[in-house]
Amino acid sequence: MLKAWLTINKLGFSLVEVLLAGAIFGLLITALVGAFLYGQEATALAGNRARALLLAEEGLEAVRSIRDAGYANLADGNYGLAVTGNQWTFSGIQDVSDIFTRQVNIASADSKRKSVISQVTWQQNPQRTGSVTLVSRLTNWIASAGNNWATPVLAASLDLTGAQNAVKIQVQGNYAYIVRNNASPSFIVVDISVPASPTIVGSLILTGTPTNIFVSGNYAYITNTSNTEELQIINISNPATPSQVSAYNDAGNEDARGVYVVGNYAYLGLNGGNDLAVVNVANPAAPVLAGGLVLNGGAYELMVLGNYAFIGSSDDTQDLQVVNISNPAALVLSGSLNLAGTSDIISITGFNQTIIAGRASGSVNVIDVTAPAIPSLTGLISPVAGAANDLSLGSSNSSVFMVNSDAASEFVAIDISTPATPALIGFYDAADTLEGVVYDSVSDRVFAVGDANAAEFIVLAPQ
Repeated sequence: MLKAWLTINKLGFSLVEVLLAGAIFGLLITALVGAFLYGQEATALAGNRARALLLAEEGLEAVRSIRDAGYANLADGNYGLAVTGNQWTFSGIQDVSDIFTRQVNIASADSKRKSVISQVTWQQNPQRTGSVTLVSRLTNWIASAGNNWATPVLAASLDLTGAQNAVKIQVQGNYAYIVRNNASPSFIVVDISVPASPTIVGSLILTGTPTNIFVSGNYAYITNTSNTEELQIINISNPATPSQVSAYNDAGNEDARGVYVVGNYAYLGLNGGNDLAVVNVANPAAPVLAGGLVLNGGAYELMVLGNYAFIGSSDDTQDLQVVNISNPAALVLSGSLNLAGTSDIISITGFNQTIIAGRASGSVNVIDVTAPAIPSLTGLISPVAGAANDLSLGSSNSSVFMVNSDAASEFVAIDISTPATPALIGFYDAADTLEGVVYDSVSDRVFAVGDANAAEFIVLAPQ
């Protein structure tokens, strides 16, 4: 009996041991298989992450290459990347490579720097998405290098249709907007995204003879000698197909010669009647007069700083006239400045508390308007004999570019970093008189227009 019990007990322990051993073996197999499978997945995930990282790095390098071809190419937005003609280009809003989707985001950090984010995403498994993000910052190294305008060189030129002169130019983004006198077309849009290869992309025939231009947002505001359309408003939302949306008719037959737009108002300089007219352009399709003021002498170009308009005048004792524009319906002449001689201020620009005025005699005057009602002459320079037809501020407002009618130096660069002693930097001898000029800090290029029949539009570069 005892023997039988011992035998049964021994068999029982053997069965338990077998079951326990089997369970342990099963756990070991499960662990080994799990470790193997997890290891395979981890290896695959690590490989995908490494590939994604390479694609993200490639994205940053591609944007750097696009920047090197032209800083103006880096417009803010989201982009995909592609290779066209052995060069990187933006394509769509993202690009796909195998299981990976890449998107590059570009945003302005300041006037000379762009923040670049290169992000790559992919599906790791049905439950999880992978993502790699790299960030960099690119600089407009051409402009930042402070290239020397002592010896500007011709980088490109365009022959505009016909023999008529181009008179003024403005730049916004990748486009230059040009007005011409007695020409068909009289308004021309030029693509300057690659400054060395400008191309005409749009044009428009305008009534009358354009005299000046200001570009703001989706509209170009053009002054004219027309007695019924002293201000013409052009929709440029599509540069290839500009269209006139309206015109403002000022009372009388005066010519409009200057325009400056701030917010909902366009400020017009005219040579008689209301020498300063303030036009409400909140609805560009229906501009209306908001206020006007008769000045001493006719107005040429003007500049708005804060609550004041600074106006170049033909009056010999009030060459610069200052108007308080805080209430457009009740404009007030607040002050003026008499410069030596009888030469008119025909071009004007400015910044902060400084006005730069160009005179028909060729002098460039630096004027302190810290107290707007009592402007004072700080310094002046007379680099040429020809009339100072137009002015444009250079990088960091430390220089000013002037175009004129001097036969040997139609373009002049002037250092105004020390306002009391402006100094000549350099000049360029163009083919003929230059009438309009604008400096673009993004490309560090000067765009000028003038009378040369074979090159009414030119691009100047520093060395």
